[in-house]
Amino acid sequence: MKVAVVGGCGAVGSAVTVALALAGADVAVVARRRSGCHLERVTVEGLGEAAVKVCGWDAAPGLEPEVVVYATKAYDLEAAVEASLNAGWSPGLVVSMQNGLGSLEQLERVYGSSRAVAALAFYGVYRPPGSCHSRLAGRSRRVVVGCRAVSGQCSPSARLLVELLLAGGLDAEYVADIEPYRWAKLAVNAAVNPVTVIAWDRNRVVVENPYARQLAVELAAETGRAAAAAGVELPVDPVEEALRVADATGDNCSSMLQDVAAGRRTEIDYINGAVWRTAEKHGAQAPVNKAVYNVVRLLEPWLAGRRSPCATY
Repeated sequence: MKVAVVGGCGAVGSAVTVALALAGADVAVVARRRSGCHLERVTVEGLGEAAVKVCGWDAAPGLEPEVVVYATKAYDLEAAVEASLNAGWSPGLVVSMQNGLGSLEQLERVYGSSRAVAALAFYGVYRPPGSCHSRLAGRSRRVVVGCRAVSGQCSPSARLLVELLLAGGLDAEYVADIEPYRWAKLAVNAAVNPVTVIAWDRNRVVVENPYARQLAVELAAETGRAAAAAGVELPVDPVEEALRVADATGDNCSSMLQDVAAGRRTEIDYINGAVWRTAEKHGAQAPVNKAVYNVVRLLEPWLAGRRSPCATY
């Protein structure tokens, strides 16, 4: 299987890149700040390493991937899809790995619902800026792959992708309906990510600090209620899952905190912003998520460039 991983040197994408390469797939990473194609070693501590082609978009027309994994930030997805189309790609399967809501729906609109799946990474990763070297945090290696049931039949290639990820060392599973799992992960992200930014601390603050814990509990519970308003039944209790993940990845810094520390835009619009907008769309309210959304947007420029609690790595 020929696979292009757009953003495959990033935190989440690097694990998928290495797993697919170790499983024997023909993998190429596509990165914005590269030109041509060069063989580079991608290393993920806790998983392994692999030599893969790392290409710029100028070399993308020659790749002709059967599967495209989009591991970009949610706000970069539109540009990545446009670049893919300009490269003449016509994949049989496209994969969204973005946090929050909206990205899978975007791929469905462009490529058709049967070819678009989400791959939800339930593992933590830390990557220093400017490298293809990252590290898995905690014990989880879980990835859940599937289409939305409301979108109809899913491409058979989705199951093959799961088999490759399993062979490469990730705990991948296929589900018939990805929507409950998307909301379960959204509840975790909505509870853990903004709280770590506000506290400017590692994930463990959510379970160790009573004020952080209470805020996270309210965010997760409210996200669960928003899911219910949207007609989605979560496979786990959102509060228990958020606290479990925060504890299991206690030494990790959330992706949102890492983004703020690096002066990058956060995905708050697609996480807490998506929760309160979806709730209101279905006649419900999510005031805690809305308030935290505004707090993080207020803090982003003030905290930008501040030393990350994980900067010693």
